[in-house]
Amino acid sequence: MTTDAAPMRTARHLRTISRELTHRCAVSEVFVTSLDAVGEDLFIAGAQLPRMHAYYGDHAGSLAMRHDPLLVMEAARQAAIAVAHEFYGVPLEMAFVVRTFNGAGADTTAWEIGTAPEDLVIRVRVPQQHRRDGVLHGLDMVLDIESAGVPMLTVDGSFSWVTSRQWSGLRSAFRDSLGLEPYHSASALTERADPATVGRENWRNVVIGPPRPDGVTVRAALVADLGHPFLFDHQLDHIPGSLLIEACRQTALSMVVGDLPKLECVASAFDRFVELDLPAECVAEVAEQGGGAVVIHCEIQQAGAVAARIDLEFAEETLDPEYDAGDI
Repeated sequence: MTTDAAPMRTARHLRTISRELTHRCAVSEVFVTSLDAVGEDLFIAGAQLPRMHAYYGDHAGSLAMRHDPLLVMEAARQAAIAVAHEFYGVPLEMAFVVRTFNGAGADTTAWEIGTAPEDLVIRVRVPQQHRRDGVLHGLDMVLDIESAGVPMLTVDGSFSWVTSRQWSGLRSAFRDSLGLEPYHSASALTERADPATVGRENWRNVVIGPPRPDGVTVRAALVADLGHPFLFDHQLDHIPGSLLIEACRQTALSMVVGDLPKLECVASAFDRFVELDLPAECVAEVAEQGGGAVVIHCEIQQAGAVAARIDLEFAEETLDPEYDAGDI
């Protein structure tokens, strides 16, 4: 008996995909395990989360027993880029520019670290393609992520890609606007915050300087360690979005008194490059509080301008009264 039915596509977790598809240098930092097309602008990916990770697993207190939402967002980022290369024909040498990157979590047991690595199923859809003169140059994606049928996180983002020549032109024009010479090396590392104040145990994973209260806001300098094996997995000429989001999380956690809260949602928009050889800082303040959640609004500021806006929603915990949103 024969059938013309197409085989059922499902996520697989036997091996990782090519590191080139995920824009990672270290094979050990690739989390995506399979890619398949299941319909027009519809795809399914597999990913596996490690039970311990030197960067994503380095959290203080009870958070060390939970998967990091930013780890799941990294798996989604890798899947999104890989889908663009594999199914939309984006050449591997293209440079990607991210405009927005958001994650909304589900409060489920899937976040608890168990006795085996966590196998993820990522359902990907592309609601919008961006074209210029008929040529595809960007995508919007939504990725619904679950483990063993239990929802974890929905990630959405918008990104585009450019050739190496276009990238060089973008970078040169931006640095010229700041009065900077072509990039050669970063500034020397500055003092880092105490790991315990930002929810970390390993000082290498601290990406901000000591937080500085400033009225109802907290300010902290960004610390970009170019030798960090994950954040700078490969050579970059700017501070990556992953470091910017983590700087915001660490600044926000420095405002908490007592048990560290769970990060539940991330909303980020990137407007400008953040240069490695200019001082930059995160400025955080409480935007909303109540109903079991607190939202910390953060801005990454450099050279007198806002480069990124990142909102972090945490399960409501005790804030230092100095930073309480009051009547907000």
